[in-house]
Amino acid sequence: MKSDAKSNLIILITLGLLIALIPIFTFDQSFISDKINNVSRYHDPSIIENKNPKISAVSGKIHIINNSGWVDFRSAGNCTGNGTYSEPYIIEDLVIDGGGSGSCILIENSDVYFKIENCTPYNSGTYPDAGIKLLYVNNSQLINNNCSSNGGSGIWLSYSNNNSISGNTANNNSQYGISLIGDYNTVSENTVDNNNGFGITLSLSDYNTVSGNTANNNEQSGIYLYSSENSSISGNTVNSNDNSGIFLYKSDNNIILANNAIYNRQYGIVSDDINNNNISGNTANNNDKHGIYLYDSKNTTLSENTVNNNDKHGIYLYSSENNDISGNTANNNIDYGISLSLCDYNSVSGNSANNNSIGVYLHLSNYNTVSKNILQGNNECIVEENCQGNTFNDNGDCTYGVIPIELIILISVISGGAVIGVATLLLFIRKRKRTNSN
Repeated sequence: MKSDAKSNLIILITLGLLIALIPIFTFDQSFISDKINNVSRYHDPSIIENKNPKISAVSGKIHIINNSGWVDFRSAGNCTGNGTYSEPYIIEDLVIDGGGSGSCILIENSDVYFKIENCTPYNSGTYPDAGIKLLYVNNSQLINNNCSSNGGSGIWLSYSNNNSISGNTANNNSQYGISLIGDYNTVSENTVDNNNGFGITLSLSDYNTVSGNTANNNEQSGIYLYSSENSSISGNTVNSNDNSGIFLYKSDNNIILANNAIYNRQYGIVSDDINNNNISGNTANNNDKHGIYLYDSKNTTLSENTVNNNDKHGIYLYSSENNDISGNTANNNIDYGISLSLCDYNSVSGNSANNNSIGVYLHLSNYNTVSKNILQGNNECIVEENCQGNTFNDNGDCTYGVIPIELIILISVISGGAVIGVATLLLFIRKRKRTNSN
């Protein structure tokens, strides 16, 4: 009896202790939930605060007018720097949708030092708008921006001097990849491919450098100069453009050096109304018409170029005077290696024009000198039509695609001499068409 009473007492004490300890073991569920949420928030990189909010940030369009506009722009926390050579203002790492109207970035009337770098401006309005547009601006650097898919131009500088445009991409713009009006600018190592109207254009622009760019697959020309002088166009790749690789129009005193113009649908290098240019060391092969075409050109040097396998002529001069065509290689062109039409007082010397239909062809061209050329394996070596006063000398390796006289004699002996008359007539006709090199 006492044992049962003792057991009941122990049970009652135990239950009492458990009831007393229940508040201690009761968990705050909201506290647990907050802790779990905090852990998941910490591990979600999309929720971590961005320490540099401008990196890949989406921005509204930018319009800065005058040097004072830069001060206001910096004061609002939109850029760094102070506009000096050593500490330029810097706009960087922005993505800007132009919304189909206006320019994405427009800077006007500025001569402080600034950089626009690693930005992606797209969907600008049509001409004259652009992804980046500089109007009356000096001392800028545009570096590594992607200015593609704009309704106007990718990059457009107007009346702007001493600027540098380097390492940018400007594809699929409706007007120009990069368009420039101004002096003493550098356009280098940019890519302007794929369906721009023009790749790179210089208009009314002097003393500029265009080097190391790739301008392929554009609807007009890869590089186009209009009324631009004293510029250097060198080391560019300008392939598969619908018109020409490089086109000079009314542009004088330029150096066109070591460019690669292949597979263009019209011409490798075209020029119209130019004077005193130096076109040297370029490669213009496999174009649908001519490798190099000069129209109304005067006092231009055309030297050390390679113009092979073009569908018409390797080098073609029309209505051009006092030009020097020397040291070029013009082989395996379907029509003529070197062709002059309505051209007077030119020098054609030291060239190799082999395995063409005609090595050197002159039409209505007078008082030209053709000397020291290597002309092998052509169907015709040198041909004149309606010309006077031309001089031919020392084209010693000039060979003709005609039947050797020894073979004619052998055939005539075998045939009893009947072929002699026909062979003699053919040689007489060919001699009247062709000018011998000796």
